[in-house]
Amino acid sequence: MKVIKSMETTDSILTYSNIAENEYPVWVSNRAYVSGNKVIYQHKIYEAILPVTSATPPDLDQDKWLFLDYTNKYRMFNNVLSDKSSRVGGIHFTLRPSQVVTGIALIGVSASYVRVKVTDPVLGIVYDETKSLMDISTVNTYFEYFYQPLDSAKGAVAFLSLPVAPTGYIDVYVESGNNLVEVAEVVYGNYTLVGQTNYGTSVGIKSYSRKETDEFGNTRVVKRRNSKYCEYDVTIENIRLATVQKFFSDIDSVPCLFVGNEDLEETIVYGFYSDFKATISFPQISKCALKVEGLV
Repeated sequence: MKVIKSMETTDSILTYSNIAENEYPVWVSNRAYVSGNKVIYQHKIYEAILPVTSATPPDLDQDKWLFLDYTNKYRMFNNVLSDKSSRVGGIHFTLRPSQVVTGIALIGVSASYVRVKVTDPVLGIVYDETKSLMDISTVNTYFEYFYQPLDSAKGAVAFLSLPVAPTGYIDVYVESGNNLVEVAEVVYGNYTLVGQTNYGTSVGIKSYSRKETDEFGNTRVVKRRNSKYCEYDVTIENIRLATVQKFFSDIDSVPCLFVGNEDLEETIVYGFYSDFKATISFPQISKCALKVEGLV
């Protein structure tokens, strides 16, 4: 079990992206805008709800400006899993965190494969790994392998063996030929090792849809979003129990990436933990239960 505390992505960290930020014009101070005009300010899209000519930026003038969404370039860094960055022909971006990053994960991915490359300015390429996202669970014969169309998985992929290269930069490639690719969230940082994830860990999906039946028996289904959740069964060494307990106290109400097993996409959840309980079962190890609720 590894946990990555979410880092805020700034212009100094995101040094390159092939997603153009040109949905609307950039906001200009003291320019006259009429109701309905849309602008970009600090990677966010705003709409004028009243005529405005002011030097006050949109984020500080909420009476005249309505926040709509992040730009397509920055949606995968806004902590909202239902809001995705997308591009036809693949996504490529470069991060220069200027600190130790040992893990990076992409959540809500729709693509064929993801490649992560770490380059040190002195040593050159020190890490280069590609993971396929193709769904082969329905392939049972050689004929199906060669001729059956494969669907790309819409899930999560984690790279948790990045080398220590604080002055280097990270290139991420999300590819699916000439098709549309999507990414809901990118999480990266120095992971914390909590313990060993055991069999008995349970995963699931929480639905926010509602079924409403009136007094005449007419049923109406209100379709809403859903989110992943996971109840991890974890073994922790008693010598590290106090440190782990403090770590969970520090990340309370902080969005984090929880990875039970990086090879099992269903155990990768981006969200908040709702409960952490440790039972000191043996002289050297404790049995712990960790409940995590994914972001919507």
